[in-house]
Amino acid sequence: MKIRLRKASQPFQEFLGVARQLIGFWAKFTGTVVAATVIFGPFAPLAGVAFLLTLGMPILLLVLWGQALEVELRWTERNEGPW
Repeated sequence: MKIRLRKASQPFQEFLGVARQLIGFWAKFTGTVVAATVIFGPFAPLAGVAFLLTLGMPILLLVLWGQALEVELRWTERNEGPW
């Protein structure tokens, strides 16, 4: 049995691009905060934002993925859909 993967759809390609940008931003920001904390000591506002970004990133990515899935499956159109 051979598994054949179909090409990724346009909504999913857009999701991947946005996800890569968000994860890159999160990694750079969090890395900068960690480096600044090591060098200068803790700075509460930056550490707080980094913590909130770390907590919110999975939620944000799931929302974006859900929106891409809705567009791909046409659940947002009234005359189209699985019903």
